[in-house]
Amino acid sequence: MNLETVRKIGDVLETSWGRSSSEDGTYSIKYALEGDLLVLKFTTVVTFESESGLRPQINVANEQAKQLINAKILDVKSSYKQANDEPLSLKDLGGADDLELISPVGPKKYAYYRYNHSYNVQS
Repeated sequence: MNLETVRKIGDVLETSWGRSSSEDGTYSIKYALEGDLLVLKFTTVVTFESESGLRPQINVANEQAKQLINAKILDVKSSYKQANDEPLSLKDLGGADDLELISPVGPKKYAYYRYNHSYNVQS
């Protein structure tokens, strides 16, 4: 991928300068672009009282992440095409999630739920 394509993708995806991923602050979607690899990174906080209450929270967060990332990719492709008069071709490489406990003590526990989805940028 050439530098001009990298710049164009960055212009469409950049959210660090005054624009947040969600207006209510409940999640964020950031990105990393390394070579031909584009990774969208979803993060939210889950709250649970017991381990049995954690699994449903993870399932909900996973579905939310997939829906929001799919919507973001459609928006990116549309914005890219509109701004550059050429389509952006991405090959879906799949996603993976993880959980990081923030506060494992007390009646309520908090954790970061993260889901990263990777795409290969086709030149």
